[in-house]
Amino acid sequence: MTQNWKDKFVFRIKKLLGMNVFLCDNCKWNWRGACHDTARPNATKCPEYTRRGS
Repeated sequence: MTQNWKDKFVFRIKKLLGMNVFLCDNCKWNWRGACHDTARPNATKCPEYTRRGS
C-alpha cells in the first residue's frame, strides 16, 4: 500500500509524540488465522482495521 505525503507526515508526528503508530497492536483481527495483510504486524494503514473491544 502506497502512502502519500499526508500519511507520512501524520505517521512522523504520531511517532514524535510517542503515540502508537502500528494498528495491529490493538486490532481485533490481530491473530494468525484472521489477518492475511502483508503489512502485519507493523501496519500503519489498514482498510480492515477494527479496534479491539468494540
